[in-house]
Amino acid sequence: MASIEPLEITGNELVHLLGSQPDQYPCAGCVVLDCRPFLDFSLAHIYESRNVNWNSMLRRRSKSSVVALEWLIPDKSLLGRLRRAEFSAVVVLDEGSRCVKELKPESVVKMLLSALQNETQTQICFLQGGFEGFSEAYPDLCCLSASEDPAVEAEPTGTGRRTPAYDRDGPVELLPFLYLGSALHSSRRETLTAAGITAVLNVSSTCPNFYEGDFEYLRLTVEDSLAADIGACFSTAIAFIDSVKQRGGRVLVHCQAGISRSATICLAYLMHTQRVKLDEAFDFVKQRRQVISPNLAFMGQLLQFETDVLCRG
Repeated sequence: MASIEPLEITGNELVHLLGSQPDQYPCAGCVVLDCRPFLDFSLAHIYESRNVNWNSMLRRRSKSSVVALEWLIPDKSLLGRLRRAEFSAVVVLDEGSRCVKELKPESVVKMLLSALQNETQTQICFLQGGFEGFSEAYPDLCCLSASEDPAVEAEPTGTGRRTPAYDRDGPVELLPFLYLGSALHSSRRETLTAAGITAVLNVSSTCPNFYEGDFEYLRLTVEDSLAADIGACFSTAIAFIDSVKQRGGRVLVHCQAGISRSATICLAYLMHTQRVKLDEAFDFVKQRRQVISPNLAFMGQLLQFETDVLCRG
């Protein structure tokens, strides 16, 4: 396959690419691949861009100087579209590099450019100044994720019960199709409807499935105890969430409080699909729901899962 040298473009040129209508091309317009760490990307990124990362554990295990595109792109659908040249252009960026020449050979962005050159026939572009330069010039084209800072005080309800402050605003969105919340959220039809929830993953032994027949349910019977083997549920939970995503739905993952069991499942899903380490996934989720706190046994199982996921292949 012929190698296509990257074309360095300015932020203004990227704006024009983003504004181009897909029907002007024989393929689907451009795709923007952001090589910054997952946590940085989750806090701020160009609209519709996709995150690309290769964790340090896989890098250490790699004996080859040639990096395959599939190692960098965990999304098989996107990988297939790149290999079939379904985009008019692929725009690659990092935090703030000014040109291709200054990229370090071991950097993710350099490895991605090389893999794209080796495996695709699409025009490859490199954004001069990276996300830092683009976001300063075009903030309206960037998505900023405001971190939540919920208080711990509670408010009275009509029944005399008190709703924790962290549950007042509904479940939190982790990914466009993945929400994390509590049994309270799962019990409120209006809350589920407002979030566009179509499926519920109930990670508990006591919380009822409130609206069976209206939503798709999967119950994983797990106690929040040091003896519970929640790791045995990871593959089932991941498959369920993926199936909802593939059908264009949204899934709420909840337990009783949305603190330990459901948070553990969401962390496992992020580690598996985004191929990130536990600490990075934990920071990502905690910024959105500060009260998460998987019990000690669950954290140990997540650490084992991290090794299984990141060392696989």
